Amino acid sequence: MKFFDKLYISMLLLLTVALAVTEYTVVALSLNTALENRIDNSLKQHQLIKYAIQSDLLSASQQSTVGANVVADIASQTSESMNVQLALGSNNSRYIYYENMDIEVPTIKAESEEVSFITVKSDDGKKLLVMASSFESSNYNLKLITISDITPAYDDANNMQAKCMWIFMIVISAGIVFTSIFSAIITKPIKELTRAGESFSNGDYTKRVQTIGKDEIGEMGQVYNNMADTIENKIRDLELAVKQREDFTAAFAHELKTPMTSIIGYADTLYQKDLPEQEAKAAAEFIVNEGMRLEALSFKLLELITLKNNDFLLEEIEMKDFLQDIKETIKPNAAKKGVRMFFDFEPGYVKIEFDLFKTLILNLIDNAMKSGSDTVAVLSQAKGDEYMIAIVDHGRGIPEKELRRVTEAFYMVDKARSRKEHGAGLGLALCQKIAEIHGTRLDIRSREGQGTAIRIKLKLAGRGDDDE
Repeated sequence: MKFFDKLYISMLLLLTVALAVTEYTVVALSLNTALENRIDNSLKQHQLIKYAIQSDLLSASQQSTVGANVVADIASQTSESMNVQLALGSNNSRYIYYENMDIEVPTIKAESEEVSFITVKSDDGKKLLVMASSFESSNYNLKLITISDITPAYDDANNMQAKCMWIFMIVISAGIVFTSIFSAIITKPIKELTRAGESFSNGDYTKRVQTIGKDEIGEMGQVYNNMADTIENKIRDLELAVKQREDFTAAFAHELKTPMTSIIGYADTLYQKDLPEQEAKAAAEFIVNEGMRLEALSFKLLELITLKNNDFLLEEIEMKDFLQDIKETIKPNAAKKGVRMFFDFEPGYVKIEFDLFKTLILNLIDNAMKSGSDTVAVLSQAKGDEYMIAIVDHGRGIPEKELRRVTEAFYMVDKARSRKEHGAGLGLALCQKIAEIHGTRLDIRSREGQGTAIRIKLKLAGRGDDDE
């Protein structure tokens, strides 16, 4: 059974039971109250009749001897004057007066002046209250029985019950509509959650639910949306990781296949044919170039694997001296490529692994010199608790859509240029890994045709021990 059906039936059942119990209680209390009033009035009337008969008998006994006929006449006069049905019996259980009665007088004990009563039903369906009591007067031990019609009390209760039944039907009809609407409102967010979950299980990770209100169901919807966002992000990350792995495998295979094919082809040509010296030299040069690219590729891969599997000790280094060493190292290669270098250093102590961080900076400067820029700037600045190093060029730049992937292994923006310069698309991947070892990341900002700026932010460590 669905939750909607459970909620709908439960609410309707609760409303029905509550209304039925309420109406039954109201009708029962009303009937009891009416009967109590009727009994009280009948009791008062019974006592009044008894006192009237006693008074008349006392008056009659003072004038003459009271016989059965006199007692019967007094009872008859009292019955007519007070418009009540009564019976008057003697001490030998013989009725002295018994007329105009709707029923046969039932057997009812009346051994004292205390009034006893019972309810009986007449042949025509009336509800009658029979009261009886005993008293002594004029040497007679008499038993007085009076009858009161209490049918109106039951009629009023039946009328009230009929009205309550109509009210019950109207309220239940309205309740059916109300509980249906209310159940639909309550279960609508749950149905939306169900549909969203089904869509999610079918691969639609964009489905979300609309949260209304701050109740438990609204909180549940918000929790679902947060969960869906997290799962969607994780799935995107996994899809990206799978794509990167596929790209890595394909690129690695391609990077190995292309130079190996060329090397084997040119080597076979040299082996099979007698080539002129110039052609043989060109073939050998191509073999050397492709071999150098394979060597660079193997070293880069080895470095990446090594960085993943080792912990490195970071030492406190004065960055001005470190960057001065970078400047001296890069000067011959810059002069060879005709690139003017601009350096601006600020002092500051930072914890680094010297050789790895030098590899990082040299790789970034080498990429800047290959960008087609005629000038490359290496800048540093100590501000607050951070030390920033920036490598800036004015070369061809990186397209915006490529920026997110330039640090992936084997990813090359310009594959033809990279292979020509013995590149394998591992430089920035290696730099990113080294940066992560130092607790930072590469901040790459570039515009196509305008150049690239790569910033690295490190935590300042203060002065070295020698200067304290």
